[in-house]
Amino acid sequence: MSANFEHYKVFYYVAKYKNFTRAANALLTSQPSVTCYIQNLENVLGCKLFIRSKKGVVLTSEGELLYSYVAPACMQFMQGEEALKERLGKQIEQINVGATQMAMHSYLLTGLHQFKEQFPQVRLNIFTYNTPQTLSELKAGKIDLGIITTPFYCDENIKAVKVKTFRSLLAGGKKYEEYGGKTSYLSELSTLPLITMSNVTTTFAFFQEFYHSCGLVMQPAIEVAGIDLILPVIVQNLGIGFVPEELARPALEKGEIVEIKLHEQIPERSICIVSDSRRPLSSAAKQLQQMLEGQCPQKQ
Repeated sequence: MSANFEHYKVFYYVAKYKNFTRAANALLTSQPSVTCYIQNLENVLGCKLFIRSKKGVVLTSEGELLYSYVAPACMQFMQGEEALKERLGKQIEQINVGATQMAMHSYLLTGLHQFKEQFPQVRLNIFTYNTPQTLSELKAGKIDLGIITTPFYCDENIKAVKVKTFRSLLAGGKKYEEYGGKTSYLSELSTLPLITMSNVTTTFAFFQEFYHSCGLVMQPAIEVAGIDLILPVIVQNLGIGFVPEELARPALEKGEIVEIKLHEQIPERSICIVSDSRRPLSSAAKQLQQMLEGQCPQKQ
């Protein structure tokens, strides 16, 4: 057999979502069907395109090369379809939003609920990335808006509006209760296993700089891919870690974790709405942007 456009379309969606099930949902088909398409394409091309794991998939080097050619072509086809639908009066407006997990849970979901109540006809596509990935997708024109956490660097074309501030606390499981009743210097905790986000995230960079400001070198014992994974690892007494106060509060109230107070003050961080000034937003995307930016009076 030879590969056809449908194979490359399925490949594009799997690479985009990094997950077979999410790709199947977007394509309105089944996960086994998506798997079959990818296996057939790999057989035709004679190489592996994805590395599979329990959490999803990542592109191989061959897959990355193929995606660099397939993505622009698929986007052109989809833009052509949308242009035709618009001419025929059948366009369904959609908005692509990228967000970090912290921004998603702490800020975005409330805004989306309000937006959908007012604009139920608009389709929302939500993607979860870390901050660097969100900015990259925004610059590439793959998303309309990004909701990210500081620190980050963006060029003059990216508009950033601060909408919320938050603090993190240091926490440990019940095994570390002895540290919960006192205030410690960060250096006194250096022998305890530290749980952090992965080293490609801004959260890792933020706390690495925090350690540096305290004259220390951060040495993680465990790195996790998402902010939602830190608490479960802490609860299992595998180490201590920094958690946003908002996310830590329920576990603290249940007694599942203890707060480890520090003499050093952990700097505040922010959640920001970002958009690319070079790309005009649709009317619906502008409405969402204004609604999200208006949720909180803190703006810059």
